[in-house]
Amino acid sequence: MSKEEKKAKKLAKKEEKQAKKQAKVDKANAKAQAKAEKKHAKAYGKFVKDTEKKNKKLQEKAASSGTDFVPIAIPEIDVFQTKKEIKAIKSGKKAYAKYVKKLDKKNAKLEKKCAKKGRPFVPIAVPSEEEFLNTAAAEKNKVGKIILSIILILLIWFLIYFIVTYIGYEYRPHTPEETTASEQGAPAVYETYSNPHNITTTPDYSIADAKLYLKQSLSDNWSKLGYSSDPSGSAISYNNRIEKINGADCYMFTCSGKTFAVAVKLSAAYYCHNGEYTPIGFNDTDIIFGE
Repeated sequence: MSKEEKKAKKLAKKEEKQAKKQAKVDKANAKAQAKAEKKHAKAYGKFVKDTEKKNKKLQEKAASSGTDFVPIAIPEIDVFQTKKEIKAIKSGKKAYAKYVKKLDKKNAKLEKKCAKKGRPFVPIAVPSEEEFLNTAAAEKNKVGKIILSIILILLIWFLIYFIVTYIGYEYRPHTPEETTASEQGAPAVYETYSNPHNITTTPDYSIADAKLYLKQSLSDNWSKLGYSSDPSGSAISYNNRIEKINGADCYMFTCSGKTFAVAVKLSAAYYCHNGEYTPIGFNDTDIIFGE
């Protein structure tokens, strides 16, 4: 086989491959076109329905106000475009122009290379705008499918891993180690707590101490209590009862016909008359406790 025949065969093979690729692209374009038309028809149907409702409301409003009714125009399905479609067309035109420019540069470079090496130049075919857009949409859809497949594979792998781990898992409850008495050792010994502070709570005094307290109070206050002379030398009788006066328990005494009360803790002494309790002062002078 001569060199020219080899070149012709190689070229024919290349053209056949390109034709197959083109057929595949055409098939994808037809599928994308059918899908786009279906979507467009659905959007148009919704637009017509909504517009008819609006026109009905506008007509009723015009009839009630007596103004002329101007309906919203409904274009033909081929003329109608959604906002998304308008945006897509604008973006597609920009992308197509960029692609054609890039393809022209590539063909120019390829032509120079073929001319330099003496090979026949077969330019890369420039698709129509419609073909380009359909191909781009198909490629985008293909990429989406690949990503979705990868995510699905990962999920299946994680599910298998979880099942295998769950089947192979064995529950082992914690069992504390047993220790003998010799291993545990002797129990710790702690010092007994002792309070270093002295107890300062006022004690409860005896009846005898309370009598001495009252005796000193009578000696200091006899004239204020209506006595003609100091009654502290007279007999002080305990009445065998304790009453609560001003929140404190008090011994009750009688001396020379008058009733008195002395707190159990010797915090105060009272003169009792007509249901009232008058505190008796304590001068702390001329102490007679020793008498």
